Amino acid sequence: MDNRAYEKYKQENPDVYTPLSTYDYVDQFVHQLTNAELVVCVAAVVLAVFALYKIFTKAKSKRKDKHSDDQQE
Repeated sequence: MDNRAYEKYKQENPDVYTPLSTYDYVDQFVHQLTNAELVVCVAAVVLAVFALYKIFTKAKSKRKDKHSDDQQE
């Protein structure tokens, strides 16, 4: 920009730095979840528990199979 247009623009439109703490509606933590969010969270927890159950039962059955193979020999 020439003819000091930028300086004129900055005088007419100053930068406004508003701290985030001045906004009351901005919350760091959500205090209330919607029904859809609750369903997604519960489904994720159920799937995680099911996955852990499958992993441990599979590991236990492998150990049991290996133990019974050792006894047969």
